[in-house]
Order: sequence, then structure tokens, then C-alpha cells
Amino acid sequence: MKKFIAFIILVTLLLASCSHQSEAEKSEDTRSYELDSGKKIDIPKKPKRIAVIANTYAGGLKYLGGNIVGVTKDIDKSKVLKDKFKNTEKFSENDVEKVAKLKPDLIIVDTTDKNIKKYQKIASTIPIEYGKKDYLDTQIELGKMIGKEEKSRQWVKEWKDQTSKDSKEIKQQIGENATISIFDDFSKTIYAFGKSWGRGGEVVYQAFNLKMPNALEKVVKKDGWKELSQEKLPQYSGDYIITMSEGKSKPEFEKNNIWKNIPAVKNNHVINVKAETYWFNDPYSLDYIRKEIKYHLIK
Repeated sequence: MKKFIAFIILVTLLLASCSHQSEAEKSEDTRSYELDSGKKIDIPKKPKRIAVIANTYAGGLKYLGGNIVGVTKDIDKSKVLKDKFKNTEKFSENDVEKVAKLKPDLIIVDTTDKNIKKYQKIASTIPIEYGKKDYLDTQIELGKMIGKEEKSRQWVKEWKDQTSKDSKEIKQQIGENATISIFDDFSKTIYAFGKSWGRGGEVVYQAFNLKMPNALEKVVKKDGWKELSQEKLPQYSGDYIITMSEGKSKPEFEKNNIWKNIPAVKNNHVINVKAETYWFNDPYSLDYIRKEIKYHLIK
């Protein structure tokens, strides 16, 4: 009987030791991270397999050296990011099962994603609220997530230095007070975009510090974008106009006389770009947008 009790005690001690060792190993491999909601979760200190459901952040993570094992198929719509992720597994939106098969140790999603709870059962999951941080702070935050904060801050510094030089060159060419509008159309509806809703706004209005027409600045201030009627286009048009019409059939609003009589149109100051490439604001996409817009403005 005494031998049996001693055996039980020994087994208990061994199990406790293994448990403590397991907890210690887990503590060494993970760290606490605070989500946009204020909640804290454990994430890998150095993620090895990242699945990005919210494609907005895929380029930024890859630029920092993150090993992206999967992204949604929409990434291929960007002619910049398509090449960067040509060897990365693609999955359809809401394909939770395929994400699980990739065995990620970190998953990045939007806060509006309906499958967050399912992803949380697969791996540590970080929901990001789009627009809560500006594009530069977002890149720094991505660096914090994967242990690359120093590299992300270095990119921000280099970006600011480069775009400051670009801004001076552009203003010397078009003037300090020249204004620019960004328009896009969906299903025959026209939208104007401000400084932080993609479509090049981060580059034009923030990095280059170029101006919007006053009327446009007022209407996009709240939401970052504004639906417009064709009749209102002249009121919101700047000295230069950027439209998301490259590679598409000419939008209806560009076929009428209202459009044709806008000064920027008559002066050939319209820049047509590819919407799907301009959706993104990661370092790869931003540098492409920077070069393209600068080229068109100073040529």
C-alpha cells in the first residue's frame, strides 16, 4: 500500500513538472498583444505562418518579412500585389476550412468579419478596425504584431523623406495652390474620396500634402468619401482629377457635356489609374502610386 501511495505521489509530481514546463515553453513563445477593442490576447512572439483574411494588410506584413501562407483571391486584382503573392496560397472569402488547412499560427482579419470566432479556434486572431489608425501608424502596428517594429519605423522615416522631396518637385511644377480631386464610379454612381480611403488619397493629400477643392474637403471630411451627382461634378473638381477608370470602359459620367466642360478635363489634367491597385496602402502599393502620380503631375 505504501509503495502504491508513493507511486501515485511520484506520478503527480511528474505531471505537475510537465505542466509547469509546458506553461514555461508557452510563455517563452508567446506574448500579450492588445487589440483595437482593448482586449488582450496571446500571440506568437515570432509568427511563422500568417494567414491574412483582410488583404489590406497583406502587403505591409510581407514587406516587413512576414511569412504569409495564405491570402484571399482579391489580392490578384492589384497588378502590384499579384506578383508579390504569386507563390502564396489563395482562398475564397469565408473559406474557413481552407484557412485551417494552412495551419497558421496568426490570422489577420477585419473587425467586421463574420467568421472571427471560427478563426479564433484555429490560431491567434487579430481583428483590425479599418481606418482607426492612419496608414503610417497602421504599418508601425503591423511591425509590432510580428516583431518588426524597428523596420516599420525605418520605412515610415524613408517614406516621409522621399515624399517630402516629391512634394516640392510637384508643387514647383503645378503650383503651391493647385487642387486635386479623386473620383471613382460604381454601378453608374459617382464617388469622391478624401485623404484616408485608399484610391491614392494617402499619397496625394497626406504624403504630397496637395490640396482638395474647399467644397470637396468639406463633404468628405466626415466619412472620407461622398456620393456625387453628375451635376455637382464641376463644383467638386480640382485643377487636376484622378479617376479610377484605367482598364475599364469609359464611365457614363465621362461621356456627357458636364464632364467635358470641366476645366481640368479641357486642360487635359485628368489622370486615369487602375482602381484595384489603388485600393491598397501598403509600402509596395504606395511606392507604385507615388511614382505614377508624380510622373503624371510633372510630365
